[in-house]
Amino acid sequence: MQKLVSQTLRDLASPPPSGDLPRVRTDRGKAVLGIDVGGTHIRVAVADETGKLLGSRREQARSLRGEELAQRVAALAEALCPDGPAALAIGFPGPVVDGKVGHLVNRPELDGDEAVAKLRERLGVPVTVDNDVNLAAFGEHRCGCGQAVADLAFVAVGTGVGMGIVVDGRVLHGARGAAGELGMLPVGTKHVAPDPRALGPLEAIAGGGGLAARWAELAGEGAEGRDAFAAAAAGEATARRLLTEQAAALAMAIRAIDAILDPPLIVLGGGIGSRPDVLARVRATLAGAEELPYPRLVPSTLGERAGVIGAVQAARAICEAPSR
Repeated sequence: MQKLVSQTLRDLASPPPSGDLPRVRTDRGKAVLGIDVGGTHIRVAVADETGKLLGSRREQARSLRGEELAQRVAALAEALCPDGPAALAIGFPGPVVDGKVGHLVNRPELDGDEAVAKLRERLGVPVTVDNDVNLAAFGEHRCGCGQAVADLAFVAVGTGVGMGIVVDGRVLHGARGAAGELGMLPVGTKHVAPDPRALGPLEAIAGGGGLAARWAELAGEGAEGRDAFAAAAAGEATARRLLTEQAAALAMAIRAIDAILDPPLIVLGGGIGSRPDVLARVRATLAGAEELPYPRLVPSTLGERAGVIGAVQAARAICEAPSR
């Protein structure tokens, strides 16, 4: 298994150049596809029946609407796997309930359901749909740092804050598909977001969007969120306070996860959560209350590719499921 995971990571660490794609010849019914739809990019990966990655591609996909996204994904899928896949899984940055994609805060122009319907029509294969963080959690469980445990929580800190939960090897979705909407966790006296499409209380402090807005208020117009990290590293007091508050909010969220789920492992990932300095601050905050035990907190092994690897594994699960 470790050899397979190493191959998976090596393949994705060296994606094909932006020119010609490798043409992978397989028997139809053997290959599967994973798709990860992000705020600005899409990732597509093809794997054989063992999960070994045969090819992958990452492309800009800003402002694509439903049918346009389906056309782009289908073209990549057909180039990567011209013989056709057995199944595919696709992750979206928003809630998915009973296979229906809810409002995508980071991609308001995108109709996820239209994209999925067009993909099914064009490729003619089973398609499963899930939240991108759920798939990232599944990827870490199957191929990353969570292989040795049955349960884990994956906390993704990017533009917002989300969580994927794996229990007994299966993703926990909840009654409305909203299990793990960690960004809505109450912080202080702010219990709910004023608008369901607005940032939740936790992500307003800990997520990239909220962090950028708060830093711009403090540092002046034109300041960007990522500048806060550089300023803090240089010793700037306001930036350090801002990031200390972020770490405190994330540490509180991890305490809440521990109290409710009691998982053996919490994985910190996402564009911001994968930063070593963020992990170090959160760990330092947690270590300040040694009388309260907390689960092992580790960085994501798969990094920004956790979602597409999880999608590949979800597509494999379709093929592994017994037919009825």
